[in-house]
Amino acid sequence: MKLITKQSKVKYGIWRAVGRTILLMLLIVLIPVSYVLPQILIRGEAAEFYSRNVFPWVSMLAAAVNGMFLFSLTEMFVVVGSVTLAVLIVMFLIKCIKLMCTRDTRSLIHYVYVVLRNVAIIGIAAALCFELMHGLNYNRMSVRKSMTLYSDTRPYEDYAETLLWAYSGMVNARSSLGEDYYGVAHMNTAFEVTVYDANVAVSSVGQHFDLGISPNYIRAKAVWLSRLWGYTDIVGVYDPFLGESNINTDYIDVLHFPVTVCHEITHARGYASETDANTIAILSCINSPRADFRYAGYYYIFMHLWNTVNDYADYEGVAMTDYFSRSDFKPVMRDINAYNEYRESFNTGPIADLISRFSEDVNNAFLESNGQEGGTDTYVVPQDAYVEYYCRYVRADA
Repeated sequence: MKLITKQSKVKYGIWRAVGRTILLMLLIVLIPVSYVLPQILIRGEAAEFYSRNVFPWVSMLAAAVNGMFLFSLTEMFVVVGSVTLAVLIVMFLIKCIKLMCTRDTRSLIHYVYVVLRNVAIIGIAAALCFELMHGLNYNRMSVRKSMTLYSDTRPYEDYAETLLWAYSGMVNARSSLGEDYYGVAHMNTAFEVTVYDANVAVSSVGQHFDLGISPNYIRAKAVWLSRLWGYTDIVGVYDPFLGESNINTDYIDVLHFPVTVCHEITHARGYASETDANTIAILSCINSPRADFRYAGYYYIFMHLWNTVNDYADYEGVAMTDYFSRSDFKPVMRDINAYNEYRESFNTGPIADLISRFSEDVNNAFLESNGQEGGTDTYVVPQDAYVEYYCRYVRADA
C-alpha cells in the first residue's frame, strides 16, 4: 500500500487546479468558436443544401412543440427567465460572500469554477442551437440571386410602369376591404386564420419559384405584452432557440401586418437574411388570394419605390404622376393617418426615445455580427428588385 504524503496531496491539488483552469478556459473559448466556425465552414452549396434538406428536419421538433401552445413560449421564458436569472445571480453572490466570510478559499474557488463551467456549457449549446436554427441560413443563396432580381440597365419607363402596377394593385385591393366608422380598413380575419393563410402564401411562393422553403407549418404567436413591446419599434421576432415566430398585435395594422406575419414565418422556415425574408413576404402577399394581404404587399412596393421613381423622373426631366392627389388614394391615406396616430402614441419623452434607440442599436449589431452589412438597412428590399420582378414575372419579358 502506497503512502500518500502531504506533499503529494499538494501536488495533486495544484495539478487538478491547473486542469480545471485549462478546461474552463477551453469551454469559454468554445462559445465564440461554436458561433463563428459553422458559418465559416458551411457556405455556398453546402449551406444551400443544409437550408433546403437538413434544416426542415432540425427545426421540425421545435415547430411541433411550440405549435401545441396558443401563447408565446418565447415571451414566457423571457419574463420568467429574467426573474429567475436575477434570483440566481443574487444567490450566487450570497454564496460567494458566505464562503469569503468563512475564509474557505478552496470551496469558494470550486463553487465559482462549477458555476462558470456550467454557464460556459450552456453558452456552447446555445451557440450551436442558434447556428443550426438560424445562423447557417444566412449563408444560403439569396432570393434576388435565385430569381435574378437585379436590374442595372432598366429605363425610366420600366420603373414608372412598375410603380403604376403597384399602385393599381394597392388601390384595387383596398377597394375590396371593409371599413370601420372612421373609414379605416382592417384585416379580414382573426389572428389564427391570418397565420394559417400566411403559411399557405409563403409555401405557394416558395414552391412556385423553387426557393427551398421549409414545409413545416409555423404557428406564429401573438405577444401579450405587445403594448410595451411597441416602444422598441419591433413588430416581430423570430426566436431561433424555440423556432417560434412572435408578432406584436397591439395594433393589427392592415398596411403592415400581413407582411410582418409572412416575414417572421419565412425566418422560421429557413431564410435568415432580412432582405430575403422581406422579399418573400412581399411576394407572398401580392400573390395571395386575400385582398388584405395584396393591399399590404402592393402598398409596401409602392411606398418604397415612389421616391426612386420620382428621382429618376427628375433626372430624365419628365413629369411624375401625382398619385397622392387621386381620389382612389384617399382611403389609403386614411389608413396611413390612422397608423401614424398610433405610432405617435409612443412618443412620450426621452425614455421612450432611449428604448427605441437602444433596440435599434442592438438589432443593428446583431445583424452585422451575422454578416449582414448595413444592419437594419437590410430590411429594405432594393427597389430594382421590384422592377425586375415586374418585368420578368408579371410583364413576362423574354
